[in-house]
Amino acid sequence: MAIQDLNFHTITRWQDDQPAELKLGNQVKGVTADHEALFSQLKKLFQFRAGKFFGKFSEDIGQHPFSSWLKEQQNGKIGFEKLSALYVQQLKELIDKTSESFERHIVHIQEDRADGARSYIFLLENSSGMKLDSQHTLEPLDYLNTSKLELAVRIDLEDWNSDANDTPYLTLVKGRTLAKLGEAFAQSVGFENIVDTKKETETLMEVLAGYTRDAEPKDAANIKQKAYNFCVEQQQLGEAVPITELSGYLDENQPTRFAEFAEQEAQIENSKSLRPDTRKLKHLVRLSGKGNGLSLSFSSDLFQQTILFDEQTDTLTITAIPKTLKKQLMEYMKDKD
Repeated sequence: MAIQDLNFHTITRWQDDQPAELKLGNQVKGVTADHEALFSQLKKLFQFRAGKFFGKFSEDIGQHPFSSWLKEQQNGKIGFEKLSALYVQQLKELIDKTSESFERHIVHIQEDRADGARSYIFLLENSSGMKLDSQHTLEPLDYLNTSKLELAVRIDLEDWNSDANDTPYLTLVKGRTLAKLGEAFAQSVGFENIVDTKKETETLMEVLAGYTRDAEPKDAANIKQKAYNFCVEQQQLGEAVPITELSGYLDENQPTRFAEFAEQEAQIENSKSLRPDTRKLKHLVRLSGKGNGLSLSFSSDLFQQTILFDEQTDTLTITAIPKTLKKQLMEYMKDKD
């Protein structure tokens, strides 16, 4: 990992009816170990973030000019500092059409890698804390919040330059609670979604359900757990889930069995790769829900084993209560008596 180019900017709006204020930063000339440590932490947050979107640049350059500026920068016609300034000014114009107050620090990075250069844009919030100085005096302190990531995009420059239309070279993080700001951010890079992660998640879950339908409950649970683990590992690597590799992982003795089943049952080609949402995929191994004062979560292999569901009466029957819960129930009943 090596930071090739780096810029920081700050954009704020304190009142909903006022335009945003943009503070441009100059390109960082001397990248330090602190910069590399920050980038490493942000990349880790990005990789582990579930619910990402995958796409490409919009072809409407008039409305979304970022890709044309990036191409000029890649061709040496403009520098990285100019590219970064043009981008944040475009972002400001889009944000001014919204009505949310906020403060964000924009971290714009280009990374040089052996297997292909990448470009990242992170929008980070501040957190507040207290500092105790050498005189034992408390001082308020603002610092970058690197514990969560709500707005970010990664551009795989090599995939983009290869003109592979079926390869999603843009990966977007857009928090659900940031509707207007998130949409402005997506538009600022001209993001166009080309992967239906919801559909691909449902497809994979349906195929796995059919694949394990006739298996013993314990074997079915083991297969689903292995599938979930494989998909999580791929997500953490920032990679899709190749059906052939998943098939070999599920059954080393018959490595093509699952892939052949998937092709037969769901017309999923062996060469196909899926990008399932691991948050939804977790239902393969764990069922959960809450509401009306009740919160319940249990391993899916207990379903219709020690946890019985009667659809007609809309009831669950638990036949093996956890010891700690049973103890609480007994104590509660005693107190009530």
